[in-house]
Amino acid sequence: MKYIISSIFLTLIVFSSCGNHQETSKVKKNTDTSSATLESINERLRDKPGSADLYEVRAKYYLNSKDPNTALADINRALKIDSTKAEYYLTLANIYFVINKTGGSKAALDKCHRLDPKNQECIMKLAELYFYVRKYQESLNYLDEALKLDQYNAKAYFMKGMNFKESGDTTKALSSMQTAVEQDNNYYNAYMQLALICSAQHNRLAEDYYENAIRIQPQSIEALYDFAKLYQDEKNYPKAVELYNKMLLIDKKNFDAYFNLGVISVNTKAYPDAIRYFSTAIGADPKNARGFYGRGYCYQTMGDVQNAAADYRYTLTLDPNFEPAKLGLKQMKIF
Repeated sequence: MKYIISSIFLTLIVFSSCGNHQETSKVKKNTDTSSATLESINERLRDKPGSADLYEVRAKYYLNSKDPNTALADINRALKIDSTKAEYYLTLANIYFVINKTGGSKAALDKCHRLDPKNQECIMKLAELYFYVRKYQESLNYLDEALKLDQYNAKAYFMKGMNFKESGDTTKALSSMQTAVEQDNNYYNAYMQLALICSAQHNRLAEDYYENAIRIQPQSIEALYDFAKLYQDEKNYPKAVELYNKMLLIDKKNFDAYFNLGVISVNTKAYPDAIRYFSTAIGADPKNARGFYGRGYCYQTMGDVQNAAADYRYTLTLDPNFEPAKLGLKQMKIF
């Protein structure tokens, strides 16, 4: 079976942890890779050259240092010394993901699970794996297993929600995501998913969920943009403008914020303002055809055929298939 893992999952699988698995080795406690230097690990290995734990620690160090091949050599040394430690197989699985040997990762997680059936980190990673290869029922089975071990596991409820969402069951998706935020009221990703689902359903609760997401991450361009777009689609332009301006305080060159402010200005027939916003959007991203088209549309509407034609033509140099620009030129009888 071939497993294809997205970059998002790679980040989750390598760096996330349930936080419930207890370290049992004194050596491991004293050689945490978050603080240990390569020199200190090597020094300990000179004193204890047969320590499987230290080889695993050094493997994690190399993995975090983006040297997965050296990490693989070290974890294999650890497993050669002691092949009974479930956590070693977790490290092996992480390394295999990085070097794109996902079949090896799956085998390592299965081995970890056999050795330690109550290892929540392993169970959660298996659930994530099956989610990303779209085997939703298998993923849900592992998530239920994780929740039997910890009924307050917010990430497990979140992942259940993602499985239900991708399966098309938005009712169960909402329920699971709501349970996730009940367990952790600072769960940004869960609030964002709740907001997106409610937005699609035209449910007013979307606003509350976006507000919570922004409360947790006030600098989130993603949350601010999605919330602004919700208001824009509802024609609540003052609220949308307020949120787009907040985006621009964080990212002064955000094309989408300027472009959508231009669209709002067009919708309110404030064409000079729209031209200003589209021009600023062009400055932020001069290779984006939409900015030139938006400005050209304003010029055409205002009767400035020369500037409209120039912007439409430039739009087509960036995107020869941009049909609205072709239509604009045709309407003005310019070919």
